[in-house]
Amino acid sequence: MARAKLRRLFEAAGYQVHLACDGVEALALLDKGRYALMITDLEMPNKDGFELIADVHGSMATEDLPVIAITGHDELHGRVGQIEGVYGIFKKPWNDRELLKRVHRLLRE
Repeated sequence: MARAKLRRLFEAAGYQVHLACDGVEALALLDKGRYALMITDLEMPNKDGFELIADVHGSMATEDLPVIAITGHDELHGRVGQIEGVYGIFKKPWNDRELLKRVHRLLRE
């Protein structure tokens, strides 16, 4: 549900969007192409958002990739502050306007 909502939001704003079902699929996409930004849910099967972010920032090819995290849980929201390279955390349901503003700002930098 969240992926579909994000796709509609960002495509309507003119962004090209690639979706992954989980962290494993996201890493496979990152291996195949270059991306300007990654938005990840912290709760995913196979490889959660924390593991995905650690893998992304542990790789020379993607270590500078800006990441925005999304979560529906307060306890996970608090853990994100422990991770370097996360440029925002949005709690479900997020504010579309605020999320778009953050993405636009990060892509301009």
